[in-house]
Amino acid sequence: MSFSHPARLGALAGSMSRSVRGAASTFTQIVSEQVGMSVSHVELADRAMLDRCLSDFSDCCDGRLCGVMQRLRTAEGVSAQAMLVLPERGGLALVRRMLGLRGDGCELSELEQDALAEVGSIVINACTGALAGSFGWDVEASVPNVTVSSPDRPFCDGESLSSALVTHLRMHLSGLRVEGLVLLELSGIEGLMPSGQRRLHA
Repeated sequence: MSFSHPARLGALAGSMSRSVRGAASTFTQIVSEQVGMSVSHVELADRAMLDRCLSDFSDCCDGRLCGVMQRLRTAEGVSAQAMLVLPERGGLALVRRMLGLRGDGCELSELEQDALAEVGSIVINACTGALAGSFGWDVEASVPNVTVSSPDRPFCDGESLSSALVTHLRMHLSGLRVEGLVLLELSGIEGLMPSGQRRLHA
């Protein structure tokens, strides 16, 4: 069965949803407050669809997005790019709630960036962990890097991210609800898989 088959994507969404619930339990222990996460669906996107997806997501949150980026690498040197994308305002509210901070500022402080990087790393690891169980990956992740995007400075502009596996994520904490996207670079994912399983496209 092809990776892009609806049944495989549905099964993957279920697996990722279980994995991010585990990540939510980790957050709950850290902040001593109930944190929930779920996956609504997973889809394959080429660059044009990915740009539309980010544009639509940006339109829903005043145009500014924050992203946590990591590189995944195998012992053989094969690498893939992974990124958690959140609306900047929602991401800021989320980390402030987790840190027990109050503030009306629109800029991420250094402490908040560090907290967001930790959130992104845990979420990305949860999503890639679901894939690792299916395809026998053995990968290491780089130190997460936080970036901010705006309509005139989009994510992935001029970069090699031409297609991605997109996971649509929901996070909630004490009535605060934030939607996000986890992007996994498809060309890199193909390189991480055993040769007999490199069938991402229909």
